[in-house]
Amino acid sequence: MSIQAEAQAQVIAAMKAHDDKRRDALRLIVNALKTEAKEKLHELSADEEIVVLTREAKKRREAIADYTKAGATDRAEKEMYELEIIQGYLPKQLSEDEVRAMISALVAELNIVSKKDTGKLMKALMPKLKGVFPGNEAKKLVDALELAD
Repeated sequence: MSIQAEAQAQVIAAMKAHDDKRRDALRLIVNALKTEAKEKLHELSADEEIVVLTREAKKRREAIADYTKAGATDRAEKEMYELEIIQGYLPKQLSEDEVRAMISALVAELNIVSKKDTGKLMKALMPKLKGVFPGNEAKKLVDALELAD
């Protein structure tokens, strides 16, 4: 069952349970997937669905940061709830420590010795993190490595 079909079924279940908050969050997922499918002119593959949900999760994280900074805690809480629902459809997210271990292994494997080689490191790292860890956070971890200039 595709993520879109599963989310649509959950929308119906939430409607029957009169859970408006969950229904609305699930509808956001369904609409994002439908919109992407219309733009691509074909049904989305599982990988494409993950890409869409990852993008939606990123939007929520940014909105949470913005609303928290602006002091709009009610809106931030709504975005947190939506993020929680979206993450339920994404693969298990990696922890920062797991990504650090991955980076260390790649540094040794690719013989990365200077900051000039971080592009090569990121190129090897990003496909492994797709959908399971934010790319901008991975970049911060790579930049924090103590490599020669």
